[in-house]
Amino acid sequence: MNKKINKIAISFLFCIVVISFVACSGKSASSTSQNSNELNNEAHKSQNDSSFPYTFTDIAGRNITVENKPETFIVGNYILNFMLIGGSESLDKVVGMPLDGWEETRFGEYTAMSASFPEILEKTSIGGYHDDILDTELILKTKPDVLLINLSQYTENETSIPIFEKAGINVVVLDYHKMKIENHTKSTEILGKLLGREEVANEMINEYKTAIETVQSIISDSNQQPREVYMELGSKGIGEYGNSYSGTLWGSIIDNAGGINIANDVLDPNEGYGPLDKEYVISRNPDIIIIGGSIWTNYNSDNDQMRMGLTIKSDMSHDRLNGFMSREGYSKLKAVQNGEVYGVDHGSLRFMGDYVYTQAIAKMLYPSLFENIDPQKNMEDFYNKYLPELDSTGTYYIKWEK
Repeated sequence: MNKKINKIAISFLFCIVVISFVACSGKSASSTSQNSNELNNEAHKSQNDSSFPYTFTDIAGRNITVENKPETFIVGNYILNFMLIGGSESLDKVVGMPLDGWEETRFGEYTAMSASFPEILEKTSIGGYHDDILDTELILKTKPDVLLINLSQYTENETSIPIFEKAGINVVVLDYHKMKIENHTKSTEILGKLLGREEVANEMINEYKTAIETVQSIISDSNQQPREVYMELGSKGIGEYGNSYSGTLWGSIIDNAGGINIANDVLDPNEGYGPLDKEYVISRNPDIIIIGGSIWTNYNSDNDQMRMGLTIKSDMSHDRLNGFMSREGYSKLKAVQNGEVYGVDHGSLRFMGDYVYTQAIAKMLYPSLFENIDPQKNMEDFYNKYLPELDSTGTYYIKWEK
Protein backbone atom coordinates (compact mmCIF):
# COMPACT_ATOMS: atom_id res chain seq x y z
CA MET A 1 0.00 0.00 0.00
CA ASN A 2 2.80 2.40 0.96
CA LYS A 3 4.66 1.50 -2.23
CA LYS A 4 1.55 2.30 -4.22
CA ILE A 5 1.19 5.67 -2.47
CA ASN A 6 4.86 6.39 -3.10
CA LYS A 7 4.46 5.67 -6.81
CA ILE A 8 1.45 7.99 -6.97
CA ALA A 9 3.37 10.71 -5.11
CA ILE A 10 6.36 10.33 -7.38
CA SER A 11 4.13 10.52 -10.46
CA PHE A 12 2.42 13.59 -9.06
CA LEU A 13 5.73 15.29 -8.37
CA PHE A 14 6.99 14.38 -11.85
CA CYS A 15 3.91 16.01 -13.41
CA ILE A 16 4.47 19.15 -11.37
CA VAL A 17 8.09 19.32 -12.54
CA VAL A 18 7.08 18.79 -16.19
CA ILE A 19 4.33 21.41 -15.98
CA SER A 20 6.71 23.88 -14.32
CA PHE A 21 9.36 23.20 -16.96
CA VAL A 22 6.89 23.70 -19.80
CA ALA A 23 5.58 26.89 -18.21
CA CYS A 24 9.10 28.21 -17.73
CA SER A 25 10.03 27.22 -21.25
CA GLY A 26 6.94 29.02 -22.60
CA LYS A 27 7.80 32.08 -20.59
CA SER A 28 11.35 31.91 -21.83
CA ALA A 29 10.20 31.50 -25.43
CA SER A 30 7.82 34.42 -25.04
CA SER A 31 10.59 36.51 -23.51
CA THR A 32 12.98 35.52 -26.28
CA SER A 33 10.35 36.40 -28.90
CA GLN A 34 9.77 39.77 -27.28
CA ASN A 35 13.49 40.46 -27.09
CA SER A 36 13.83 39.43 -30.73
CA ASN A 37 11.06 41.81 -31.78
CA GLU A 38 12.71 44.63 -29.85
CA LEU A 39 16.03 43.90 -31.54
CA ASN A 40 14.36 43.80 -34.94
CA ASN A 41 12.65 47.10 -34.24
CA GLU A 42 15.93 48.65 -33.15
CA ALA A 43 17.67 47.24 -36.22
CA HIS A 44 14.90 48.59 -38.45
CA LYS A 45 15.12 51.96 -36.77
CA SER A 46 18.90 51.90 -37.07
CA GLN A 47 18.60 50.97 -40.74
CA ASN A 48 16.16 53.82 -41.40
CA ASP A 49 18.39 56.36 -39.66
CA SER A 50 21.73 54.92 -40.77
CA SER A 51 22.55 58.14 -42.65
CA PHE A 52 22.38 60.16 -39.45
CA PRO A 53 24.18 61.92 -37.98
CA TYR A 54 24.82 63.30 -41.48
CA THR A 55 27.86 65.57 -41.85
CA PHE A 56 28.40 67.46 -45.10
CA THR A 57 29.50 70.74 -46.66
CA ASP A 58 26.71 72.79 -48.23
CA ILE A 59 26.97 75.00 -51.33
CA ALA A 60 28.08 78.00 -49.26
CA GLY A 61 31.04 75.94 -48.00
CA ARG A 62 29.62 75.55 -44.49
CA ASN A 63 30.27 72.36 -42.53
CA ILE A 64 26.98 71.04 -41.18
CA THR A 65 25.95 68.06 -39.07
CA VAL A 66 22.29 67.08 -38.98
CA GLU A 67 21.96 64.78 -35.97
CA ASN A 68 18.62 63.11 -36.75
CA LYS A 69 16.54 62.48 -39.83
CA PRO A 70 14.54 65.69 -40.41
CA GLU A 71 10.78 65.52 -40.09
CA THR A 72 9.97 69.16 -40.90
CA PHE A 73 11.33 71.60 -43.49
CA ILE A 74 10.96 75.20 -44.51
CA VAL A 75 11.74 75.30 -48.22
CA GLY A 76 13.02 78.80 -48.95
CA ASN A 77 13.48 78.02 -52.63
CA TYR A 78 13.26 75.18 -55.16
CA ILE A 79 9.94 73.75 -53.88
CA LEU A 80 9.31 71.99 -57.19
CA ASN A 81 12.75 70.41 -57.17
CA PHE A 82 12.26 69.45 -53.49
CA MET A 83 9.12 67.51 -54.41
CA LEU A 84 10.61 65.95 -57.54
CA ILE A 85 13.33 64.43 -55.37
CA GLY A 86 11.18 63.75 -52.31
CA GLY A 87 8.03 62.59 -54.09
CA SER A 88 4.54 63.99 -53.53
CA GLU A 89 4.58 62.74 -49.91
CA SER A 90 7.47 65.11 -49.11
CA LEU A 91 5.01 68.02 -49.13
CA ASP A 92 3.72 66.70 -45.78
CA LYS A 93 7.11 67.58 -44.27
CA VAL A 94 6.98 71.18 -45.50
CA VAL A 95 5.82 73.54 -42.74
CA GLY A 96 6.68 76.78 -44.53
CA MET A 97 7.77 78.36 -47.81
CA PRO A 98 7.73 81.80 -49.46
CA LEU A 99 4.19 82.15 -50.76
CA ASP A 100 4.11 85.96 -51.04
CA GLY A 101 4.28 86.90 -54.71
CA TRP A 102 4.43 83.31 -55.95
CA GLU A 103 1.33 83.73 -58.08
CA GLU A 104 2.57 87.00 -59.57
CA THR A 105 6.12 85.90 -60.40
CA ARG A 106 5.63 82.24 -61.37
CA PHE A 107 2.00 82.03 -62.38
CA GLY A 108 2.35 78.78 -64.34
CA GLU A 109 4.15 76.95 -61.55
CA TYR A 110 1.75 78.40 -58.97
CA THR A 111 -1.32 77.36 -60.96
CA ALA A 112 -0.12 73.83 -61.75
CA MET A 113 1.15 73.06 -58.27
CA SER A 114 -1.74 74.58 -56.33
CA ALA A 115 -4.21 72.70 -58.54
CA SER A 116 -2.39 69.37 -58.15
CA PHE A 117 -1.50 69.93 -54.47
CA PRO A 118 -4.06 72.42 -53.02
CA GLU A 119 -2.72 71.88 -49.51
CA ILE A 120 0.44 73.73 -50.52
CA LEU A 121 -1.40 77.05 -50.12
CA GLU A 122 -2.05 76.23 -46.46
CA LYS A 123 1.66 76.29 -45.63
CA THR A 124 3.02 79.17 -43.56
CA SER A 125 4.44 81.89 -45.79
CA ILE A 126 7.85 82.95 -44.52
CA GLY A 127 8.57 85.65 -47.12
CA GLY A 128 8.58 86.68 -50.74
CA TYR A 129 8.94 84.13 -53.50
CA HIS A 130 11.30 86.29 -55.52
CA ASP A 131 12.79 88.95 -53.21
CA ASP A 132 15.01 86.87 -50.86
CA ILE A 133 13.48 88.52 -47.77
CA LEU A 134 12.72 85.91 -45.11
CA ASP A 135 10.58 86.49 -42.00
CA THR A 136 12.94 85.67 -39.11
CA GLU A 137 10.24 85.70 -36.44
CA LEU A 138 7.96 83.34 -38.35
CA ILE A 139 10.82 80.94 -39.05
CA LEU A 140 11.76 80.88 -35.36
CA LYS A 141 8.12 80.38 -34.40
CA THR A 142 7.64 77.55 -36.90
CA LYS A 143 11.04 76.07 -35.94
CA PRO A 144 11.59 73.44 -38.63
CA ASP A 145 14.27 70.80 -38.35
CA VAL A 146 15.84 72.16 -41.55
CA LEU A 147 15.66 75.52 -43.34
CA LEU A 148 16.61 75.20 -47.02
CA ILE A 149 17.74 78.42 -48.75
CA ASN A 150 19.62 79.40 -51.89
CA LEU A 151 22.82 81.45 -52.21
CA SER A 152 21.15 84.84 -52.61
CA GLN A 153 18.85 84.18 -49.63
CA TYR A 154 21.92 83.25 -47.62
CA THR A 155 23.59 86.55 -48.53
CA GLU A 156 20.51 88.67 -47.83
CA ASN A 157 19.75 86.97 -44.49
CA GLU A 158 23.29 86.32 -43.28
CA THR A 159 22.80 88.03 -39.91
CA SER A 160 19.80 85.80 -39.15
CA ILE A 161 21.61 82.50 -39.82
CA PRO A 162 23.33 82.32 -36.37
CA ILE A 163 19.99 83.07 -34.72
CA PHE A 164 18.33 80.18 -36.55
CA GLU A 165 21.17 77.82 -35.70
CA LYS A 166 21.14 78.83 -32.03
CA ALA A 167 17.43 77.94 -31.99
CA GLY A 168 18.30 74.42 -33.20
CA ILE A 169 17.36 74.93 -36.86
CA ASN A 170 19.73 73.38 -39.38
CA VAL A 171 20.30 75.95 -42.15
CA VAL A 172 21.33 74.38 -45.46
CA VAL A 173 22.35 76.37 -48.56
CA LEU A 174 21.58 74.86 -51.99
CA ASP A 175 22.11 76.19 -55.52
CA TYR A 176 20.43 75.41 -58.83
CA HIS A 177 20.77 78.94 -60.27
CA LYS A 178 24.37 78.93 -61.49
CA MET A 179 23.72 75.92 -63.71
CA LYS A 180 26.95 74.27 -62.59
CA ILE A 181 26.99 70.47 -62.70
CA GLU A 182 28.77 70.31 -59.35
CA ASN A 183 26.19 72.55 -57.63
CA HIS A 184 23.20 70.76 -59.14
CA THR A 185 24.50 67.34 -58.21
CA LYS A 186 25.76 68.26 -54.74
CA SER A 187 22.49 69.99 -53.86
CA THR A 188 20.57 66.94 -55.04
CA GLU A 189 22.77 64.57 -53.05
CA ILE A 190 22.11 66.64 -49.92
CA LEU A 191 18.35 66.68 -50.50
CA GLY A 192 18.35 62.95 -51.19
CA LYS A 193 20.01 62.28 -47.82
CA LEU A 194 17.81 64.67 -45.85
CA LEU A 195 14.63 63.26 -47.41
CA GLY A 196 15.66 59.62 -47.22
CA ARG A 197 15.48 59.39 -51.03
CA GLU A 198 19.11 58.65 -51.89
CA GLU A 199 18.19 56.20 -54.63
CA VAL A 200 16.01 58.74 -56.47
CA ALA A 201 18.61 61.49 -56.00
CA ASN A 202 21.39 59.28 -57.37
CA GLU A 203 19.26 58.35 -60.36
CA MET A 204 18.66 62.03 -61.13
CA ILE A 205 22.35 62.83 -60.70
CA ASN A 206 23.36 60.08 -63.12
CA GLU A 207 20.78 61.26 -65.68
CA TYR A 208 21.94 64.86 -65.37
CA LYS A 209 25.64 64.11 -65.68
CA THR A 210 25.15 61.64 -68.52
CA ALA A 211 23.00 64.05 -70.54
CA ILE A 212 25.40 66.98 -70.30
CA GLU A 213 28.58 64.93 -70.68
CA THR A 214 27.12 63.20 -73.74
CA VAL A 215 26.31 66.56 -75.34
CA GLN A 216 29.80 67.89 -74.66
CA SER A 217 31.47 64.71 -75.87
CA ILE A 218 29.56 64.70 -79.17
CA ILE A 219 30.42 68.37 -79.77
CA SER A 220 34.11 67.94 -78.92
CA ASP A 221 34.38 64.96 -81.29
CA SER A 222 32.87 66.92 -84.18
CA ASN A 223 34.60 69.39 -86.49
CA GLN A 224 31.71 71.86 -86.49
CA GLN A 225 32.36 75.47 -85.55
CA PRO A 226 30.42 77.12 -82.70
CA ARG A 227 27.87 79.78 -83.54
CA GLU A 228 26.80 83.03 -81.90
CA VAL A 229 23.71 83.10 -79.69
CA TYR A 230 21.57 85.95 -78.41
CA MET A 231 19.35 84.94 -75.53
CA GLU A 232 16.76 87.31 -74.04
CA LEU A 233 14.19 86.92 -71.31
CA GLY A 234 10.91 88.07 -72.82
CA SER A 235 9.43 89.34 -69.56
CA LYS A 236 9.25 92.99 -70.70
CA GLY A 237 7.51 92.30 -73.97
CA ILE A 238 8.34 93.35 -77.49
CA GLY A 239 8.97 97.03 -76.88
CA GLU A 240 11.74 96.70 -74.27
CA TYR A 241 14.73 94.38 -74.24
CA GLY A 242 14.76 91.96 -71.31
CA ASN A 243 17.67 90.38 -69.48
CA SER A 244 20.43 88.37 -71.08
CA TYR A 245 22.74 86.18 -68.98
CA SER A 246 26.46 85.60 -68.52
CA GLY A 247 27.92 82.94 -66.24
CA THR A 248 24.56 81.99 -64.75
CA LEU A 249 21.25 80.44 -65.87
CA TRP A 250 20.97 80.65 -69.69
CA GLY A 251 24.49 82.04 -69.98
CA SER A 252 25.93 78.93 -68.35
CA ILE A 253 23.76 76.66 -70.49
CA ILE A 254 24.97 78.30 -73.70
CA ASP A 255 28.55 77.84 -72.50
CA ASN A 256 27.89 74.19 -71.59
CA ALA A 257 26.41 73.54 -75.02
CA GLY A 258 29.40 74.99 -76.83
CA GLY A 259 27.82 78.22 -78.07
CA ILE A 260 29.27 81.74 -78.29
CA ASN A 261 27.14 83.89 -76.00
CA ILE A 262 27.22 87.50 -77.22
CA ALA A 263 26.31 88.69 -73.70
CA ASN A 264 29.68 87.50 -72.38
CA ASP A 265 31.43 90.45 -74.05
CA VAL A 266 29.32 93.15 -72.41
CA LEU A 267 27.79 91.90 -69.16
CA ASP A 268 29.62 92.06 -65.84
CA PRO A 269 30.13 88.41 -64.81
CA ASN A 270 29.72 89.44 -61.16
CA GLU A 271 26.22 90.67 -61.93
CA GLY A 272 25.35 87.74 -64.19
CA TYR A 273 22.44 89.32 -66.03
CA GLY A 274 21.11 92.50 -67.61
CA PRO A 275 19.57 93.76 -70.87
CA LEU A 276 21.71 94.25 -73.96
CA ASP A 277 21.41 97.36 -76.13
CA LYS A 278 19.29 96.96 -79.23
CA GLU A 279 22.08 98.42 -81.39
CA TYR A 280 24.58 95.94 -79.98
CA VAL A 281 22.35 92.92 -80.69
CA ILE A 282 21.71 94.04 -84.27
CA SER A 283 25.39 94.81 -84.87
CA ARG A 284 26.41 91.34 -83.68
CA ASN A 285 23.88 89.77 -86.08
CA PRO A 286 23.67 86.48 -84.12
CA ASP A 287 23.21 83.10 -85.75
CA ILE A 288 20.57 82.07 -83.22
CA ILE A 289 18.00 84.00 -81.18
CA ILE A 290 16.39 82.49 -78.09
CA ILE A 291 13.50 84.15 -76.25
CA GLY A 292 12.78 82.84 -72.77
CA GLY A 293 9.18 82.80 -71.63
CA SER A 294 7.09 82.29 -68.52
CA ILE A 295 4.02 83.96 -66.94
CA TRP A 296 5.23 86.86 -64.83
CA THR A 297 1.78 88.35 -64.44
CA ASN A 298 -1.71 86.91 -64.60
CA TYR A 299 -2.36 84.67 -67.58
CA ASN A 300 -5.16 86.90 -68.84
CA SER A 301 -3.19 90.14 -68.52
CA ASP A 302 -3.16 92.34 -71.58
CA ASN A 303 0.56 92.31 -72.44
CA ASP A 304 2.93 90.86 -75.02
CA GLN A 305 5.35 89.00 -72.74
CA MET A 306 6.78 85.76 -74.07
CA ARG A 307 4.65 82.87 -72.78
CA MET A 308 6.14 79.43 -72.12
CA GLY A 309 6.00 76.69 -69.52
CA LEU A 310 3.42 75.00 -67.33
CA THR A 311 -0.24 75.55 -68.36
CA ILE A 312 0.73 77.28 -71.65
CA LYS A 313 -0.55 75.96 -74.99
CA SER A 314 1.85 75.96 -77.92
CA ASP A 315 -0.39 78.20 -80.05
CA MET A 316 0.05 81.03 -77.58
CA SER A 317 3.82 80.50 -77.43
CA HIS A 318 4.10 80.65 -81.22
CA ASP A 319 1.96 83.80 -81.39
CA ARG A 320 4.10 85.56 -78.80
CA LEU A 321 7.38 84.50 -80.42
CA ASN A 322 6.14 85.76 -83.76
CA GLY A 323 5.51 89.14 -82.14
CA PHE A 324 9.13 89.43 -81.00
CA MET A 325 10.30 88.82 -84.55
CA SER A 326 8.43 91.95 -85.67
CA ARG A 327 10.92 94.19 -83.83
CA GLU A 328 12.62 96.95 -85.79
CA GLY A 329 15.76 95.69 -87.52
CA TYR A 330 15.10 92.00 -86.87
CA SER A 331 14.08 91.14 -90.43
CA LYS A 332 17.68 91.66 -91.56
CA LEU A 333 19.25 89.38 -88.91
CA LYS A 334 20.70 86.05 -90.00
CA ALA A 335 18.79 84.20 -87.28
CA VAL A 336 15.47 85.56 -88.49
CA GLN A 337 16.21 85.08 -92.18
CA ASN A 338 17.29 81.48 -91.57
CA GLY A 339 14.48 80.66 -89.16
CA GLU A 340 16.93 80.06 -86.29
CA VAL A 341 14.65 81.49 -83.60
CA TYR A 342 13.44 79.55 -80.56
CA GLY A 343 11.28 79.83 -77.48
CA VAL A 344 12.26 78.19 -74.18
CA ASP A 345 10.66 78.02 -70.75
CA HIS A 346 12.50 80.13 -68.19
CA GLY A 347 10.50 78.56 -65.35
CA SER A 348 11.92 75.11 -66.09
CA LEU A 349 15.39 76.12 -64.96
CA ARG A 350 16.74 75.63 -61.43
CA PHE A 351 15.92 71.94 -61.03
CA MET A 352 17.26 68.57 -62.06
CA GLY A 353 15.28 68.40 -65.29
CA ASP A 354 16.93 71.47 -66.79
CA TYR A 355 19.60 69.37 -68.51
CA VAL A 356 16.95 69.26 -71.23
CA TYR A 357 17.94 72.84 -72.13
CA THR A 358 21.58 71.94 -72.58
CA GLN A 359 20.30 69.35 -75.05
CA ALA A 360 17.93 71.93 -76.59
CA ILE A 361 20.58 74.60 -77.17
CA ALA A 362 23.00 71.97 -78.47
CA LYS A 363 20.29 71.00 -80.95
CA MET A 364 19.96 74.66 -82.02
CA LEU A 365 23.72 75.06 -82.42
CA TYR A 366 24.45 71.71 -84.05
CA PRO A 367 21.17 70.42 -85.55
CA SER A 368 22.80 67.61 -87.52
CA LEU A 369 24.44 66.21 -84.37
CA PHE A 370 21.31 66.24 -82.21
CA GLU A 371 18.45 65.77 -84.67
CA ASN A 372 16.96 62.91 -82.63
CA ILE A 373 16.63 64.94 -79.43
CA ASP A 374 13.12 66.13 -78.60
CA PRO A 375 13.40 68.70 -75.76
CA GLN A 376 9.63 69.08 -75.34
CA LYS A 377 9.13 65.32 -74.90
CA ASN A 378 12.19 64.97 -72.65
CA MET A 379 10.81 67.57 -70.24
CA GLU A 380 7.37 65.96 -70.23
CA ASP A 381 8.96 62.56 -69.54
CA PHE A 382 10.99 63.95 -66.64
CA TYR A 383 7.92 65.36 -64.90
CA ASN A 384 5.92 62.19 -65.49
CA LYS A 385 8.69 60.00 -64.12
CA TYR A 386 9.46 61.85 -60.90
CA LEU A 387 6.23 63.67 -60.00
CA PRO A 388 3.36 62.07 -61.94
CA GLU A 389 0.78 63.62 -59.60
CA LEU A 390 1.60 67.05 -61.04
CA ASP A 391 -0.35 68.17 -64.10
CA SER A 392 2.71 69.16 -66.14
CA THR A 393 0.83 70.08 -69.32
CA GLY A 394 2.69 72.96 -70.92
CA THR A 395 5.05 74.21 -73.63
CA TYR A 396 8.77 74.00 -72.94
CA TYR A 397 10.46 74.36 -76.33
CA ILE A 398 9.41 75.67 -79.72
CA LYS A 399 11.03 76.64 -82.99
CA TRP A 400 9.73 79.73 -84.76
CA GLU A 401 7.42 79.06 -87.66
CA LYS A 402 8.24 81.70 -90.32
